[in-house]
Amino acid sequence: MAERQKLNKQYKDLKCYGWMAALLAAGGAAAIIVCGIYIVKPMVETNSLEFQPTTCTTTTSSLTGQWIDCSCGRSCTSSFPCLRMTVTYEGSTNGNASSVSAVLFDTEQRLNSDGNNAQNRQCVYAPCERPVGINVNQREVQRFNETYAPGKNYSCLYHPDAPTKVILKRLFTWNDMFHSMLWSSIGFVIFACITLYILGECKKVKDKMRSVQVPAPAVSATAQPGHFLPPQAMASGQYLPPPPTYPGVQSGDSLPMQPAPPPQNLYDTNYSNFSQQKTGFTYN
Repeated sequence: MAERQKLNKQYKDLKCYGWMAALLAAGGAAAIIVCGIYIVKPMVETNSLEFQPTTCTTTTSSLTGQWIDCSCGRSCTSSFPCLRMTVTYEGSTNGNASSVSAVLFDTEQRLNSDGNNAQNRQCVYAPCERPVGINVNQREVQRFNETYAPGKNYSCLYHPDAPTKVILKRLFTWNDMFHSMLWSSIGFVIFACITLYILGECKKVKDKMRSVQVPAPAVSATAQPGHFLPPQAMASGQYLPPPPTYPGVQSGDSLPMQPAPPPQNLYDTNYSNFSQQKTGFTYN
């Protein structure tokens, strides 16, 4: 019995560890999906890793007059003024260096969302803060315009296959993509293997529990309702006691049958006898 209790406790502990490992494996799988959507997908769609570094010079910077709506959180909407910038940079076309004019975007995510829009909606920068007091987004756009004002030089990235659109910086680098997918995948594989191992151990413990002999419970000496107890088995050389005797009857004789009582008429009141003997009711 003690061994079975020990195995039962071990089985419960393994189940607890198994659930923990399964949850961590599920977290690793969720991390892979999130990294794939928010890191890998934008880089693949914009071919971010194929962008080459160069030096850009701002040529024009102007507000298009459009206010772009954006979401700043749950049950929160905001807007920002659209600022469009054009730049020139030294690029290589067919192996020849030349000056190229292009539209600037701050990241590949902005290029992916606004790159094919009309000119008045090609916004270089898209701040989306909660509107508190003065318009915070408008102030951020003005600050960006002052940082990259016309005539200023700075590093940027261009794609040889789409030279008319450049980005200021990559949202995610190769190292970001590599490490996000690597560690998420390693975590998922490790905890998935641990979960499978614990499941195997649980099966082994369960098989051991089935093989353990459980002693039968002791039978009570009292009869249950609706049942009777059989006579106890006699030891060798002993016999059951004889049945009780009755007065005037020898052992082994059968009891005589009593005669049946005479039949009676329940409706016979014998009123006629009273009237003949005149010992019954008298009348005046």
